[in-house]
Amino acid sequence: FREGVVSGFLLILFSELGDKTFFIALLLALRKSQGLVFAGTFGALAVMTVISVALGQVLHQLDELLPANSLPLDDIFAAALLVFFGVKTLLDAQDADESAAGERDEAEKEVGSLGNGVSGEALGFVLSTFALVFAAEWGDKSFLATIALAAASSPAGVVLGAVGGHGVATGIAVLGGSYLSRFVSEKAVQYLGGTLFLVFAAATVVDIFAK
Repeated sequence: FREGVVSGFLLILFSELGDKTFFIALLLALRKSQGLVFAGTFGALAVMTVISVALGQVLHQLDELLPANSLPLDDIFAAALLVFFGVKTLLDAQDADESAAGERDEAEKEVGSLGNGVSGEALGFVLSTFALVFAAEWGDKSFLATIALAAASSPAGVVLGAVGGHGVATGIAVLGGSYLSRFVSEKAVQYLGGTLFLVFAAATVVDIFAK
């Protein structure tokens, strides 16, 4: 359980910092109540986390149906996916400035698509933000990484850790993302995130051979 909490929290936190969802929350917070932005964004990410963990558990259950002497396909899938994202994140870190600019441009387009909804009623704005973030996050790196973690770790731990990571990242974006970016290098965040992906991939491989 504890391993799921820690790995879920760290991977999600460093995946989301500087991601498109991060910039969506940052930009919306400049135009509307920070509380409303946090509610819509965090709500969408929490629901997405539960869905991705459920998918990871489906994968785990499918693996349980296979003969006892077969390979642990869920753990192998999780390790492979974590290695893929680890390598990809480290490669992206080499062009971190351009990548961050691209994520921000995409976020600006997404926020612009809300149009007049941004100036509407509070509930309508929260729901619009929820839908926008949910659509942006579907199939994203953190979504797939959560599936991988849930397939090989405690689902309750992954949910708790990942939701906590989303909460911290969203809070940073809403309260002072633009200020923080002056002091924290996007390249450093990318390198640290990529390294964490590989570390947890290695831990998953160790667990495979320990079974």
